[in-house]
Amino acid sequence: MEFNNNIVSSLINFEEIQNKTRVSPIYLILISFLNNIFKSLELTRFILFFTITFSQIFFYKILKLVFYPNIVKNKKNLFLLSCVIFISPSFRANVIWPESAMLGLMFFLIGLYFFFKSQRTTEKKYIYLNIFFIAIAAYIRPSFAVFSVFFFIYNSIKFKNLKIIISIILLNIFLAVPALYYVFILDVHFFNQGVKLQSLNLNYLNKILVIFSIIFFHTIPILFYKNFFYEKSFFSKNLSLLILLLPISAILIYLFSYDINLTGGGIFLHISYFIFNSYYFFFLLVPFFIFFIIKLLQIDFYRNFLILALVVISIPQFTVYHKYLDPLILILLFTLFNLRIERSFFNFRNLCFLYLFYTIYYFITFFNNYFLKT
Repeated sequence: MEFNNNIVSSLINFEEIQNKTRVSPIYLILISFLNNIFKSLELTRFILFFTITFSQIFFYKILKLVFYPNIVKNKKNLFLLSCVIFISPSFRANVIWPESAMLGLMFFLIGLYFFFKSQRTTEKKYIYLNIFFIAIAAYIRPSFAVFSVFFFIYNSIKFKNLKIIISIILLNIFLAVPALYYVFILDVHFFNQGVKLQSLNLNYLNKILVIFSIIFFHTIPILFYKNFFYEKSFFSKNLSLLILLLPISAILIYLFSYDINLTGGGIFLHISYFIFNSYYFFFLLVPFFIFFIIKLLQIDFYRNFLILALVVISIPQFTVYHKYLDPLILILLFTLFNLRIERSFFNFRNLCFLYLFYTIYYFITFFNNYFLKT
């Protein structure tokens, strides 16, 4: 409403508006612009809701570029996979809120599409379109800005062409200048507004286990497909790694001081606190989270490590909500992460399990929000 009254004044004096928020001012300007056109907040919400649902189409188009026709012959299976995001509680809640995360995700998906498109052709325009749409995603949801690091490194290694690298750098700088001017010259730090718990906290060691647990959760369907939970000769094959896990887990648990009574924490931490009224069950699962992360890195160390690091860095807030990574992790698992997912994953049984898994997750969040409220 404040942007409706005076866009320029609200933008320049963002830290002084009555109802402070760390939502991107660009997103608020967009909502204000639509609201001024339609003269109805509910109609504005509907337009945004309708627009954001196209995320599924972009996800499907990306899956086709990644898996079709070399790995998957039946595009219908890819379409079914892309529709899983409609079951995501965070997606369903945020598209009707409206909140900036899902609109930012949609532009991030468009940027991803052009990234994979650039790998199928020698045309350089797709590289620049990738940069452009990732920038839009970042202006709407600043956390998406960190992924530009991956695209820059990947394209620099791929092309090894000084002219192209310089053009990529210049375009990134050009697109970043308004944000840099806004934050560092005008000194408007919108991302540190709102309640205290939403402010920045760069102590990642305090929340890295929560982030790992959320990533682990969304990877469960793929882990089942890869026989992760019942691998033959599991202990003999991974004995040295399991021994290494003990001191690593002990150190991370010792450094862990996340307070679930404040907010956030992810599904595993909440289950632990709900059933046992303590973190002990969560701590017992920590070696599984660490083991999975290490096995994930072993598949394609440099690529997967970079994506994992960017995911962690993208959450500088004091709290870690499950919704921050839902459905982003699902999308990354089938796109930027390299998990060596083969054709056998895309059969009817595995897709049914994927749908069942996310349906159960949806109902857990439903009962938690309306009945348990843990």
